[in-house]
Amino acid sequence: MRFEDVWIAGTGGTYGELVPIEQAVADGAYERIAADSTGMVTVSQSAEAPPEMAVTAGRQALKEAAELGIEVGPDAQVLHGCASFQGIDMWSAASWIGGELLGTQLGCLPTTVQAWSNGSLASLAVAANTLTAQPGVPAALLTVADRFAPPTDRYYASPGMVFGDGGAAAVVTRGGGRLRLLSCVSETDTVLGGLSKGEEKFRSAPSGEPPDARRRTREFLARGEVSLRDVQQRSAERTRSVVARALAEAGLSTEEVDWFVPPFVGRMLYREAFVRPSGVTPRNTLLDLGLSIGHLGAGDGLFALNHLISADLLEPGATVLLIGTGMGFTFSAAVLAASRG
Repeated sequence: MRFEDVWIAGTGGTYGELVPIEQAVADGAYERIAADSTGMVTVSQSAEAPPEMAVTAGRQALKEAAELGIEVGPDAQVLHGCASFQGIDMWSAASWIGGELLGTQLGCLPTTVQAWSNGSLASLAVAANTLTAQPGVPAALLTVADRFAPPTDRYYASPGMVFGDGGAAAVVTRGGGRLRLLSCVSETDTVLGGLSKGEEKFRSAPSGEPPDARRRTREFLARGEVSLRDVQQRSAERTRSVVARALAEAGLSTEEVDWFVPPFVGRMLYREAFVRPSGVTPRNTLLDLGLSIGHLGAGDGLFALNHLISADLLEPGATVLLIGTGMGFTFSAAVLAASRG
């Protein structure tokens, strides 16, 4: 969908201690061959719970928005994206985060956006659609945060990447800001959802054991219905499609993309799953940033935007292509442009 007046006015981001990948290899937690393939250098590990990181990032985003004269009040939409356990069972992290950041009486329904690793773009799309459809909603406060502490195995939770801990936030509004959202599109291939389910049976309660992602993938492929090549082709087709659609709706060509920002994955997956299918020849990327902090679950996209803004990397009018994917299996792309004012 193309958007005419949706802006990101402020962003925030936080992460934990950067632990050398060589330490994980030396400890036997990560195989040398996998480390060489991903090219990971360090990974973020935090002692804070995800909602705490979300609040830290949210405060930064609210402060940045206020610097532009945009005060976010309790009538703003509150959205929280995540992919991991948020620290407490049967509890609303979104409501707690909204209370910490905007006060005890909110004029909205704080909502958790459960799009797994596609949480940043899913939250951005929900916010943009809400602001477009509901003139009475003045702004949206987005937070995303995840921590991949044991029993989750951050090194093997998904092939081709290492999971890092961190949070990010954004204030989305109308009338101006730091980045204008030009377009955002999503597609889903439910066949690929089997990669994260395998032969798992439905239970009445969590098993208490960490999910074995590699076993589930093996089980899915062992059915013989879909080959590994099929998986790669289907993923490439959806990535190519959302990128093409998002650029077309933004009125841009692949040559006009200044910053190419897919999820924070390893070097091989970055090249094979995102660069090649997209048709974009990257001029500027945040690949090295991703190799230093790891895949932040739901947080990659918003964390990337915060880094681009806080590090002053965007020239006026510069375009950013964000790509997101998540279990299910969902594919999203968004195009943004830096303010010229």
